[in-house]
Amino acid sequence: MTGSTFVYLLSFVSFSFGLNNGLGRTPQMGWNSWNHFHCNINETVVRQTADAIVATGLAAAGYQYVNLDDCWQWSRDAQGIIQPDPETFPSGIPALVDYVHSRKLKFGLYSDRGYKTCAGRPGSLGYETKDANTYAAWGVDYLKLDSCYTNGTAPQIAYSIMRDALNTTGRPIFFSLCGGVSKHDLWPPTVGNSWRTTDDIQDNWNSMIRNIDLNIDFAKQAGPGGWNDPDMLEIGNGGMTEDEYVTHFSLWSISKAPLIIGCDVTKMSATTLSILTNPEVIAVNQDPLGVQGTRVAFASSKSPNASSGVIIDSCSSSSSNIEPRRRQWSYNPQDGSIRSALNGRCLSIDHCSTSEAAYIVLNECHVGDPQAQCQGRNQQWTLGTSDHAIVSQMNGKCLDVYDFDGPQVDAFSCNKQDNQAWIWNSTDETVRSVHNHQCLTVQPELEVWAGPLSGGSQAVVLLNRRDSGSEQITVKWADIGFPMNGSAIVRDLWARKNIGVFSGNYTSPKIDSHAVMMLNITLIT
Repeated sequence: MTGSTFVYLLSFVSFSFGLNNGLGRTPQMGWNSWNHFHCNINETVVRQTADAIVATGLAAAGYQYVNLDDCWQWSRDAQGIIQPDPETFPSGIPALVDYVHSRKLKFGLYSDRGYKTCAGRPGSLGYETKDANTYAAWGVDYLKLDSCYTNGTAPQIAYSIMRDALNTTGRPIFFSLCGGVSKHDLWPPTVGNSWRTTDDIQDNWNSMIRNIDLNIDFAKQAGPGGWNDPDMLEIGNGGMTEDEYVTHFSLWSISKAPLIIGCDVTKMSATTLSILTNPEVIAVNQDPLGVQGTRVAFASSKSPNASSGVIIDSCSSSSSNIEPRRRQWSYNPQDGSIRSALNGRCLSIDHCSTSEAAYIVLNECHVGDPQAQCQGRNQQWTLGTSDHAIVSQMNGKCLDVYDFDGPQVDAFSCNKQDNQAWIWNSTDETVRSVHNHQCLTVQPELEVWAGPLSGGSQAVVLLNRRDSGSEQITVKWADIGFPMNGSAIVRDLWARKNIGVFSGNYTSPKIDSHAVMMLNITLIT
């Protein structure tokens, strides 16, 4: 196991961020209607959800917000007051708020900083003060503000208008920003209690792991009062395996992400409930120190057949710890394949997807194989001469650095922007992005994530990103800021038991693909 990027955590101090409403001292926990119900939501579902959150023990585990997302609004009255949909919320929002409060829970609403919400309902643009006053009068405790149909006002300014309107009401209302935030922005902690760092999550492995990867770049912005939000939890919605849902919850918890449930809690399985209520994993997320855990070390799979993701990363060996062969590529003009020097495998559009921003992976080569999915056309590329594009022969889309800065790469409609331009370096066999000069890189399959806790322990997640096969993963004390030869107690947070005392490092049992082992490691002084 290699990696020394943990050093920044040793100098990380806990700051108080966020707008001055006293909320969000730890990441918010609750439920939101969107992931499961979308616009098929009504007051009965919300009442039943509040009942289930209490009855199942979710409330006792810390989940307190019941958040109604898009599609509750219908119109504005003559005075400009927002009105709920009369068919789905005939009793009105105040009555629903009162019911949720009677269950000792808190109530949240959704709006948009544009003139319409993403589903086309009335937005808050131009009505910020009126809406803030209305929400406060109704007893609302939480506002999620989305970013559809805006008028082009800079996000910082638009969100600040609503922040100030909420503050003026005198009611503490948690303010969740949704969209328009860049990893380079320094303003979100001064405006919101949380801010989205990614696109909407989907209930599948690729979407979930991409969101948490992107969230890492925002790590230094997070702290008590304001949190990075890689979107809601998909646990229980059925699109991932149990192992993947455990990974999902572990990564969100160590990343100090909001724990907002997105499934139907009135029908969730015992397994879903057990994942969502593990007290030791929740304790990592809610630790008062509030330092976001990140990836601190990685290693290569020991299997020659491991499927891998593809990213952009520093071209310098001294700054990255990634072995040079992971950055070296060759192009075969006869069959259009781009092959990795690491193992001879082919750059591929995952599952022959024709979707925008389809994932790029490294897979066994099947170019021209009539038995392969899409006959291996997803592994054939054409190199542009004038625009330096790398174009898929399957669908004409370009190899693209996701959101310009990556680290993910994808297949996206060609647009001649510099995040779709690549320079082949014949000297070192690297492929470099014109946009940021980083190298196309085969992503390591095994990772160590870590973050400090208030008692001096380290929370650690050992992640096997492989699509198949199990692997042992080692965490070295040096990678988590402990003395290299020190002794430490290692506790398994999912098994909820101590494993033993180890010196210098700990090597896990074999961890299945897309699975994790989550640990609390405490130095013995």
